[in-house]
Order: sequence, then structure tokens, then C-alpha cells
Amino acid sequence: MTQREHVPEVLPAPPASGTAVQPVPAPGTTAPDVVPRRRTTAFLLAALGIVLVPAGLLLLGSSTVPGYFTGWAAGWIVVAAAAWLADSRTPRRWLGWALLAAVPQAIVNVIFAAPIGLVSLLAVIASPALAVLAHRRLARLAEDLAELDVEIAVPLDAPGSGRLLIGRDRIVLDRTGSAGRVRQALPLAELAFAQAGEISGESGGWWPLPGGSGIRLRSGPALRLVAGPQQWVVHVADPQLVAAIARRRATAAWPLRTGPQDLAAWHRLRGWAAARTTTVRGGSRAQAYPGFRILFGGVLAVFGSMLLTTAIGRGIGDPALWIIAVVVLGAGAFLAVDWLRVRRRLDQAELHQLPPGSPPWGDLRPDHAPLPEWRPFLR
Repeated sequence: MTQREHVPEVLPAPPASGTAVQPVPAPGTTAPDVVPRRRTTAFLLAALGIVLVPAGLLLLGSSTVPGYFTGWAAGWIVVAAAAWLADSRTPRRWLGWALLAAVPQAIVNVIFAAPIGLVSLLAVIASPALAVLAHRRLARLAEDLAELDVEIAVPLDAPGSGRLLIGRDRIVLDRTGSAGRVRQALPLAELAFAQAGEISGESGGWWPLPGGSGIRLRSGPALRLVAGPQQWVVHVADPQLVAAIARRRATAAWPLRTGPQDLAAWHRLRGWAAARTTTVRGGSRAQAYPGFRILFGGVLAVFGSMLLTTAIGRGIGDPALWIIAVVVLGAGAFLAVDWLRVRRRLDQAELHQLPPGSPPWGDLRPDHAPLPEWRPFLR
């Protein structure tokens, strides 16, 4: 690979050089300055769904539920609450922690406390609903989000589904297209600039992404992000707000570039990531979803721990039950830990879509257009 050449695996690439362009007047942002009591309201709703509702219903039925089963369900509420607090920067995952807290208490109340058990089943719906409301409240778009370190999801304002996930240290482009699900990331610590602008003209155009996928562009507001050698052009409804949030978070972001140091290491990482995100169905390659591992792991862990609690609480000496309980619980723990391992390395692969020493992905100069239809906004 010479100084101005990309490896074949990432092609096609955008033009290496653009044309000088003059800024155009900006339409202005419609987002509010702040969301009053954003954090307080969100955490109260989440605490209600993950801790108070499940714990309250478990306490109501405790008089008819064996103590060892009450302890089992209470243990899962504690686990879910601890996971929620540890994962407080990622509110989109709070729904999962609410389910983890609500399902065990519903199981024991349905089995041992029939009248309350019917209400407990409603908690399996109410607790996740409260968690979703908390997520929406905490991540509601406003200018004060620039000062918070929680992950926010910004929908892509373009044909096809997709979103930008703006975290504390990185921005993830998560979209689904004809080639399946695409996840790529930019490190905020390397953000050169976040530029709001627009795509002019009727045809719009196409912005390629490393690996052969891309984003179809249309006439309208857009956001340009440049970090390291990488560059994105995406449509969002309020590019000025999103650009301001990205710029502010970049000032406090931690460096994330600890990846492959040469082309051979980059190929190994790319091959490993492809093996984890693709599978074979009906004799052809298809999208794989490694996130199902944590779902199956949680189900197995809850079921296995319930069997183990039953064996201990009732003093069952049958070794078959003990073996089944330990195996199922161990399988759940293994899937959860394996998901964490895979997710961390996939996070690394998403940051390294271009190999070390790669030339810039298009023209990275802020006063030049990376594609003919681009027009930056006046700041």
C-alpha cells in the first residue's frame, strides 16, 4: 500500500481531493437548551421499574412464598440493580435489567402467591415500560446533553433504519441496509471536527464506508464527522445540535486507539470480526447476532439458579438435579462472560475499519467539500 492507496478490502473510497467550498447560512436548531430535572426524573423512573416495583411485589407475596425462593428472587433484584448502576451511562440497556428484576419475582409469586402473582405478571410489562420511559427522558435531545456522559441515540434522517450512538468516548454508526447490519465507530478523542451542513442538488449522492457499504444521501441537512483518517457524512434532523454535542464530548474523551499495529494484525482482527457477525443459513452467508448470547445466558442463569435454589431449599439429594442445575447455571454464566469478551473485541474492530497507515478517507479539510453536493453551515 503506497501513501495514496487503500487496501482492496475497504474499497470503494471517496475522492481523495475535493473542491473549496463557501459556507451557507444555517437554519438554526430547534432543540431546547435544557430538559428540566432530566437526570433526577430518569433515575427515579428507572429505580421504580428495576428495584421498587419488583421488590414491593415480592414483599407482598413473601408470607406465602418459601424463604429460599424469596431470597432467590431478591438476589436477582440485587443483581439487576447493581448492573443498572454500573451500566448507568447506557440507558438503552436498562430495559434488560428491568426484565431481569421482574421475571424471577413473577415466577415465585405466580407459583406460591396466586392473587399477587397475577399482579406480578403485570410487573413484567410495567417494569420494562418504566425503564424505557427513563431512557427516553435521560436521552431526550437538548443542548445540555453535551455536558452529560450518557450514551444517546440519534436517528438517521435518511432512507433505511439506522442511528448514531454518541457515547462518552466514541460515536457508533449503527445501521441496517441491503448488506445487513453495519456498525462502525469513530474515537471522539481523535475528532478533528464535527461540521453541520447540507446536501444540495436533486440526486443527493452516495457516501461510501470502508468495507463496501455506504450511505445514500439526499437533499437536506447533514452532518460531517472527521476523526483520524476516517470521515462520515450522514443525515440527521438537527446536525448543528449533534455537532455541538460531539465537539463538547471530544474535549473530555479518553483515547481508544490500542488496536492492530500492522496490516497483518488488521487482517486478523477483520477476519475475526467477520466470523462473529456472519453465519450460514440455507447454504448462504447471513447476518449473525452475537447479542443473543447475553439473552440466552440470562435465561439459562435464571433457570439454573432456580433449580439450584430448589435443590438446596428442599434438601433434595438426587445428584441428577444438582448436576443439571450446575450445568445450566454454568452455561448461562459462560454465555454472559463470552458475550462480554466478544463485545469488547468487536468494539475494537469497529474503531479500526481502516488499517494502520491508511490514507485519509476522502478530503479531510474543513473548507473543502468531500463530495460535490456538500455545503457547510456558517457557525
